[in-house]
Amino acid sequence: MAEEKKAKKVYTLEEIKFKEENKVMAILACIPVVGLILFFVEKEDQFVRYMGAQYMLLGAAQLILSIIPVIGWALSGIIGLVVVIFIIMGIVKVAKGERYDLPGLSALALKVMSSF
Repeated sequence: MAEEKKAKKVYTLEEIKFKEENKVMAILACIPVVGLILFFVEKEDQFVRYMGAQYMLLGAAQLILSIIPVIGWALSGIIGLVVVIFIIMGIVKVAKGERYDLPGLSALALKVMSSF
């Protein structure tokens, strides 16, 4: 018998909409570790999952960049500052009910959402 395969859901930015009732969860998803947890726990709100995926990837990128010998160690302060700025910008945008797309990570976040 042929095995039935489930097609992956492909997400687009147009279908990721802010929901006022999940505003607090969306704000918390802008913190990388919390975003990781919310990405896997939240099943209904794609906005929360999207924000969680972006900030989970941001935290992973920060970790990877900071462990590169010499260059990563020298730039870890700058990398940390950039991450904090992105977190603050995301929180402010979400508090206003807007989506904030991290440069370079938003497309990857959509692919991660499709995979999990």
